[in-house]
Amino acid sequence: MMMVTDLMLGLLLGIFLLVPLSLKWELDKTVTFPAIGIIGVLTGLVVSPVAASLGLPGWGRIGLLACCIVAVAGALLMWRFFRDPDRHCAANGRVIYSAADGQVIYVKEIKEGAVPVSEKKGRSFTLHEFTGTEAMASSGYLIGTAMTYLDVHVNRAPVAGTIRLLNHIPGRFLSLKNPDAVFQNERVATLVKGDEIAIGVVQIASRLVRNIIPFVGNGDQVKQGQRIGKIRFGSQVDLVVPDSPDLRVLVKPGDKVKAGLTIMARY
Repeated sequence: MMMVTDLMLGLLLGIFLLVPLSLKWELDKTVTFPAIGIIGVLTGLVVSPVAASLGLPGWGRIGLLACCIVAVAGALLMWRFFRDPDRHCAANGRVIYSAADGQVIYVKEIKEGAVPVSEKKGRSFTLHEFTGTEAMASSGYLIGTAMTYLDVHVNRAPVAGTIRLLNHIPGRFLSLKNPDAVFQNERVATLVKGDEIAIGVVQIASRLVRNIIPFVGNGDQVKQGQRIGKIRFGSQVDLVVPDSPDLRVLVKPGDKVKAGLTIMARY
């Protein structure tokens, strides 16, 4: 009977402790909700005999269950975040791959001569870093990809070419919900100049981020799909894609994408 009680307590505590965080961090519900249920039940299954052997009273059981649930969930979250899987990117000089894992949040047209305007949580800011570069030589598109704590945070080169710009702004780690925060949050603007096209990659840090780690430098040659940097925890990556007569953007808001695997556009 006590085992059943501990299983139910584990499930309820898992829902009480983890569901609000899952919603706050906008994690994928199809992944997190089943995981929360499994974590709660399995924690109750493991903790029950331990609590019985220690003779813990009711509140002691609840405290032990809560601590174990938080510890297990934290360990799984860190495992998801720190993953860096090997990926085979099929090199193709006529396609642009995603630079990040996550969900496409917008595909915006950039008028010729205009500065790209990125968005986060409904707030807008301009990407002045690419002014005067090949990525803004004409009209084009701005493709934003939002990343959560569950996504792989290693970013990859969307095209093969030379790093012509790498602008690393340390920032002050403010929330991107503040419309001015992007000018103080850490971000890295990278321009990859290929044989026929130049693509801008903007790595934007979020409130809890401590740093963005570039893996490349100005003048480096990169292969398509090569790792170019990593962002710590939740963030956003935008692609600045110049237009051409035969350019076709293949993704739309809501699409799930993977760095070095998902084709964002073809030209």
